[in-house]
Amino acid sequence: MIRTRWTLAVAAALVLSASCTAPAFAKTEPQDGKPSFNCAKARKGSIDQVICSDHELSNLDREMARRYINAQKQTPRAAWPELIGEQRKWIASRNQCMGGKGKRIACIAFAYENRILRLVEWEDGSALD
Repeated sequence: MIRTRWTLAVAAALVLSASCTAPAFAKTEPQDGKPSFNCAKARKGSIDQVICSDHELSNLDREMARRYINAQKQTPRAAWPELIGEQRKWIASRNQCMGGKGKRIACIAFAYENRILRLVEWEDGSALD
């Protein structure tokens, strides 16, 4: 329990420090501002379109996708169904943000930030403890 809290605290600090240094990072990242998916295929009025239209959300989506791939690499195959199921539930939960028009972007960003923190646990193996 303490290890999980510590891991979350460290991950939160990393996410916050990364957001503070984003301009310097943006110079070296060729895909800055683009999500992990093709925006040309985003349906009008969809959450994908909202993500494509927001620089921060696009960056969060790309970071989450990178973390998800890393989590798969670090997770034993036997645990993949759990990781995949968790990802599907997260997507459904994130999509609920489309219901509240006033705070969509904040809701989506919060969902991504929390998912990234959880994927850090999958990467370091603590999600399986």
